[in-house]
Amino acid sequence: MGSPVRRSWLIVPAHDNARLAEAASFGADVVVLDLQDTVHDARKHEARENIRGAISDMREVGAEVFVRADIELIYADLAASVWRGLTGIVIPGVTSANQVEDADRILTDLESQRGVVKPPPVGEVREADDPRGPEQALEIHLSLDTGRGNWDAEQLISASDRVKSISLGRADLVMDLRAEPSGDLHQMEYLMQRLIVVANALDVEPVGAWWRASSRGLVAHYDDTFQAAVDGRKAGFRGGLCMRAHQVDALNAGFTPSTDTVSHARFVIGSEPTHSPMAGIAADIVAWSEACENRDKSKSAVIAQNNQ
Repeated sequence: MGSPVRRSWLIVPAHDNARLAEAASFGADVVVLDLQDTVHDARKHEARENIRGAISDMREVGAEVFVRADIELIYADLAASVWRGLTGIVIPGVTSANQVEDADRILTDLESQRGVVKPPPVGEVREADDPRGPEQALEIHLSLDTGRGNWDAEQLISASDRVKSISLGRADLVMDLRAEPSGDLHQMEYLMQRLIVVANALDVEPVGAWWRASSRGLVAHYDDTFQAAVDGRKAGFRGGLCMRAHQVDALNAGFTPSTDTVSHARFVIGSEPTHSPMAGIAADIVAWSEACENRDKSKSAVIAQNNQ
């Protein structure tokens, strides 16, 4: 249970001030400030100019902050993004280890130049004289949204110690690979299962939701989003991406074990031998539920403190 609670990753176009203001009021665990495909080329400069202030605004409501960078504009996007309060970057479209290594080097240079480290978990305070270590390096999240990227997932993840989480890009994968007549990808379930296996094997966090073929995925309505989160949690995900603020509550609720689930887990812990696999699974459910509860409390505390 050492990994942070990141049930909802809300992607927000960094140039859209109205969407940024909306994002600050919906309680996402993670806000992803987008400099990539939701931002037209003509608005890139404006979006980059917004990043520093938006990082501060999102931290003030208890969110962790990532920036989604364009792999083709990686230096300019990272130079606009590496400021105090940033937790990490999302890189979509990665197809080679060299791209990951380049991003790592750019982050290292910018961290050094600007004195930036990954902030402590929301609600915690890091002592000023704490030694800087690898755990304070900005993170990289890889969005594996091409066939090549998925095939080489192990190599890409291993290219940098900064890679802490990975996800699939459903829409881009459908365009890159063959789609079914329904419009969905015929290999999506396999790819999601494979992502979870690879992530667990390499000790990174798989991010995703188990979307139905008929759902609109990152812009789905509440019920579809909630069900995708519940099914995703059962499959092995602990958080998913979304692009609409109304999906945040659905993801937070779906990735948090229900009261009945936790009650049953406590019953199993009390009735099973301590070292049985079932007791271990039940203990994980209880621990995750408590972590989710603490995450919600920490967001509320940060908001209350900043409103004083």
